[in-house]
Amino acid sequence: MHRSGYGRAPARTVEERFRSAGRTAVRLAVLDNNPKGLAFWTTLGYEVLDHREDRQHGRPCTVMRKGL
Repeated sequence: MHRSGYGRAPARTVEERFRSAGRTAVRLAVLDNNPKGLAFWTTLGYEVLDHREDRQHGRPCTVMRKGL
């Protein structure tokens, strides 16, 4: 199912809901050991902001942002 658009559609829906709510950006975190996930979000226009540990399990993550 890779590269068939199933991930892009819900991402666009979330972005549109944020935009409609007056938000100016979306932030998310991707586990650092998920290079396909990082590539996916980068392809959608998200940019790396920071590297942090997730709050629940202490795993290294990449924090990303996309302006709306």
